[in-house]
Amino acid sequence: MGRWEWLDQLKEDIRVREAYDESMKDIGILGGGIAGLNTALRLLKKGHAVTLYEKQKGVIDKVCGEGILPFGVQMLDELGLTAAVAAEGRRFFGLTYTWQGKTLQAGFPDGVFGIGIDRGKLDPILRNACLAHSNFTFHEGVRESPETVSKKHDFFLGADGVQGKSARWTGRKLHASPRIGARCRLQATPPDRVTVHFFKEGEIYLTPTAQGTTSVAFLLNRRRLSVQGKDLRWFCEAMLREAFPQYVGCEIEDFATRGNIAVQWKGPQPQTILLGDALAAFDPISGAGMSFSLLCGKAAAEHLGDVDAYYRSMKPAIRAIGNVTHLISFFSGGGIRTGLMFRQLQKTPTLFQRLIASHNGRQQWWQVLDWQAAKAVLRV
Repeated sequence: MGRWEWLDQLKEDIRVREAYDESMKDIGILGGGIAGLNTALRLLKKGHAVTLYEKQKGVIDKVCGEGILPFGVQMLDELGLTAAVAAEGRRFFGLTYTWQGKTLQAGFPDGVFGIGIDRGKLDPILRNACLAHSNFTFHEGVRESPETVSKKHDFFLGADGVQGKSARWTGRKLHASPRIGARCRLQATPPDRVTVHFFKEGEIYLTPTAQGTTSVAFLLNRRRLSVQGKDLRWFCEAMLREAFPQYVGCEIEDFATRGNIAVQWKGPQPQTILLGDALAAFDPISGAGMSFSLLCGKAAAEHLGDVDAYYRSMKPAIRAIGNVTHLISFFSGGGIRTGLMFRQLQKTPTLFQRLIASHNGRQQWWQVLDWQAAKAVLRV
């Protein structure tokens, strides 16, 4: 199948089966990133009319880890987009942690895989799949408020990010952490696993995204940094080459930064469905952001009109991913805690394998990881 033949086939399938009935709803979504687009696609497949509002023009390519974990790939399977996404990206088959020359690694069980893909290539796939539906309307370069959008449509969903208007509109208060992010792309042979390197100021994430291309994401603690502004690029490149000397001399491009990358909303459950980053449910140190957005889309489509049911369905995933992120955050920083994590996981490799197994897309995080056992083994 050619690069875009899947889209022609999708359009034909829609023309054959597309029908409207009294159950069709008019839905407005604020935010045209991964969360908004995949949710729109699921709702369109159910026969609803969807209007999506995005303030940016063109492809959204924000700083992120650019890896879809196996449970996110499972969501792509349900959308019929796995082959299209894999064709534009690169599959990976496990995770590797490194620190001071020490290495922990494990593969995904049961032959499942993740997909690394440039964010700027994923959005067009989702957008074109939505545009294939005649009952989809897309407004880009339009700054709408949640109040305005909610008045125009039967249902309103917020997917405009951690610092967007939707979450504030629900009355939640933003609590920002000192974490900041940076990303670049490396022209080098990519690893077959996502590789996470721990050092004093934060973590480096290497994700294979295409043939000969690796996405490099930095999650940094602003309080520990001795540099800022333009010097941050020099610092990140120096840390990358120190951590991975095999990449010295490789071309580095597309460097970008993002402030307040880790935030958490405080307050009661909102009475509006929030999707992906707008939900701000956990620290993105887990690298599960894109996968979580895909999971939100499934829950929103299944519980449209029942906000409480939506949040109940998402709660186990939020808790499970949050447990893992708290664990990693506690042991990050390249100090005594990091050393403890590596020593204990090397002594109990089955626990690390269980952590990796929780990405398999068949069992969710909470079904695989025994958090109480993890705390006992790691002596938290």
